[in-house]
Amino acid sequence: MNWVMSAGVAPLVCRPPFTFRVVGRTDSTNPMMHFHRGELIFNWECNVRELRVHDPATAEQHSLPDKGFITTNEWHEIAWEIRLDGTRVVVDGEVRYEGEGDYSSIESAPSVGPCFGSSIMIREFTITEG
Repeated sequence: MNWVMSAGVAPLVCRPPFTFRVVGRTDSTNPMMHFHRGELIFNWECNVRELRVHDPATAEQHSLPDKGFITTNEWHEIAWEIRLDGTRVVVDGEVRYEGEGDYSSIESAPSVGPCFGSSIMIREFTITEG
């Protein structure tokens, strides 16, 4: 994992099941959350309405039309639930993605950050077991 572009990195290694929760805001495109080989990309620069989900175990990419837009310069709560057998993304109380996978052997430090010149502000960054 390359944390050079991260605005926040968990100070510990996490192993599923856990929830990675961020309350943050961005000024433009590409706020990203990372765990192992996975990442979430909101307001993707190629299509701001598309949510990009990269699987934490395989890095397989999923494109979800009309699930990736978050308003700029406003606070949003994003929760990435990583279970032993699946993952779920919830934004401001709305489920935006659910997928299956084997995450039982992954260990990594979750992080959040900007990309391609955007900026991100983090108000809360929490890891909750279970």
